[in-house]
Amino acid sequence: MTEQLDDFETQAMETQQLDEEDDFEKLLDEFISNASLGLVKVDDEEEDELDDIDPDLDLEDYPEGTVKFNENNSVKVEVLKPLREPRKELEKLVGCQNIKQQINDLLLFSTYNKWMVIEHPGWKEHDVSLHAIFFGKPGTGKTTVCKIYGSLLREAGVLSKGHVVVCSRGTFLGSNWGDEEKAVRQVLEMAQGGVLMIDEAYLLNSTHPNDPGKMVIPMLMEILANEQYRDIAIVLCGYKEPMQQLLDLNAGLASRFPHRYEFADFTVDELMEITRRRVSEYRYHFTRAAWTKYRSLLTEAYAKRDANTWGNARFVANLLEHIYLLHAKRCVRHIAMGPSMSIKCFAITPADVQPIEVPQPKRRVGF
Repeated sequence: MTEQLDDFETQAMETQQLDEEDDFEKLLDEFISNASLGLVKVDDEEEDELDDIDPDLDLEDYPEGTVKFNENNSVKVEVLKPLREPRKELEKLVGCQNIKQQINDLLLFSTYNKWMVIEHPGWKEHDVSLHAIFFGKPGTGKTTVCKIYGSLLREAGVLSKGHVVVCSRGTFLGSNWGDEEKAVRQVLEMAQGGVLMIDEAYLLNSTHPNDPGKMVIPMLMEILANEQYRDIAIVLCGYKEPMQQLLDLNAGLASRFPHRYEFADFTVDELMEITRRRVSEYRYHFTRAAWTKYRSLLTEAYAKRDANTWGNARFVANLLEHIYLLHAKRCVRHIAMGPSMSIKCFAITPADVQPIEVPQPKRRVGF
């Protein structure tokens, strides 16, 4: 088997020497023609992976995700439906051990609270806040964990629906005075029974005195003081330093968000595991030489990463997209040589593994 893969890698290297324009265009035309005639084998088996959304949901109970300022002005927000098995999804996350423990502790306390109320009528219930701060850079899993968080709270009976409404600064800013309050009330209504996630929430903390974004957080705090909004959890996300500045400027905000979850950069080993899982979704596998080359490439990128621009799992996703593109171009050549070659297109070879640019901070111009 190893010898066959080595021969395949050698063949892949030789194929790369073909003219990148003319030969590829001819082979692509032949591939498309053969596919239309049924000469190219296509695996028509159903995907093994099932949809991770809970199949028992009544989707009509969940909002579509449109904030309307007026008849001509609206903005879409993403609404993430609850997961089928959120606890299993939490446990299989790469890394994040401290976050898993914190969420499990909160769930235990919330469940205990509900049990005591039922078992001991008249017992004074603990005031358990579900609001949280997610500190972390892009690609560290904040949105993924937020989706699991809402689903777990629903499963524990703490939230009635468990969906997640994903917002950002742009969600709240319309074109007229007062649009901010309209947006706040609409997203809170959408998120009832679930989680309202505000990504890069520190961008609402502008130093400009006339910035309308500054009104959003105080509005949220005022509305949340109403007992009507107990069936909701708000999660503010963003880089640690600017998020801490936001909290320092508003003591009331800090007290309402007692749960702090810090998402650290993934290690190289963790990024390799993320890679393995993502590649397996397409049933691809790296050859030994390709896997070694990939680790070397990823380690080099990690070593020269910038603290403010490193994308973590997003960098892996971008790198894999580049690899998939090169892999597809090479495989079209092989498949066009005969249907028997198609099975080998599940193997990623060193020819497919090429570097991409590592994001670096922009240089400032001036003094």
